[in-house]
Amino acid sequence: MTLDRRLIGWGLFFIVLGGVPLLARADVLSDDLVSRWPTLWPLFLIAWGLGMIFHRTPINWLGGAVFAVTLGLMGGGAITTGFGGFSGFTGCGGDAAGTTFASKTGTLAGNGGVVVEFSCGTLRMAATDGSSWSVTGSDRDGQGPDVSTLGSQVTIKSRDEQTFWNPIAGNSTWDVSIPRDVAVSLGLTLNAGDGSVDLGGADVPSMNFTVNAGSLDMALSGAGRLASVNGTVNAGSAVVDLPGGALQVNLSLNAGSIDVCLPTGTPVTIQWSGALGSNDLAQAGLTEVERNVWQTPGFSAGQPHAALNVSANAGSFGLKLGGTCGA
Repeated sequence: MTLDRRLIGWGLFFIVLGGVPLLARADVLSDDLVSRWPTLWPLFLIAWGLGMIFHRTPINWLGGAVFAVTLGLMGGGAITTGFGGFSGFTGCGGDAAGTTFASKTGTLAGNGGVVVEFSCGTLRMAATDGSSWSVTGSDRDGQGPDVSTLGSQVTIKSRDEQTFWNPIAGNSTWDVSIPRDVAVSLGLTLNAGDGSVDLGGADVPSMNFTVNAGSLDMALSGAGRLASVNGTVNAGSAVVDLPGGALQVNLSLNAGSIDVCLPTGTPVTIQWSGALGSNDLAQAGLTEVERNVWQTPGFSAGQPHAALNVSANAGSFGLKLGGTCGA
């Protein structure tokens, strides 16, 4: 057998890229260790140095191999833990304390919707009694988010200059309250930030979320009437606690990780697709009943169940049945 040295680098890259998430999922590599992937960048300089030293020698491939392995380690780390908290890649401002902005609030009458678009910083969303929504917190200049209302839908979004591509925008901190006394469909976009959502006791028929280069932790298990969840994670991570019963979930994962937790005994069927993606469905006790279709033992389509469609491209998906993701 003859090795094509031109392809050694690519081979090493893909082996390491896929190996890191699999080893992390199997608890061979700790989350703390994998999360340190951004600190590996000096190895690129070492690789270039090796390439210069061994140029025109029989081991001239060594520098390229070190470069490929490093790139695979960093890519695998990003796939496993996402980019959340790594402001150097996102362009968010520093950690300086912001200026408190005036509280913004309003009332939802009947069925309504709340859309939150947040960039750079820390977002906390929780359900509170009553029919009013509110947002409090701080940002670089104390002006607060832009708020607009169209019919029964409220949109709360970072101002245009506070996008995660703006290095002088600075970090923001928001506390968003969602009313419990009216039905609210929620939409959330989180860009380059850390978010937590606790909707215990809220009446939320649907939840749509997108994470871009951030980290999101959602406790939805206590939400009432939740029937559908749609989520996309791009170069980030999300942890989602869901209730049992009839539920439609559509998840798209591109270079990052999603962990989903459901109560013990929840019947589950999962349609799996994607490239370079990993999952722990077998370890969670599911069986592949046909190609890329996984189900819990004794599953029957006629009973209330959680139906998940998961597309993972260079990403890692985890499922836990019993308890919560935080337990």
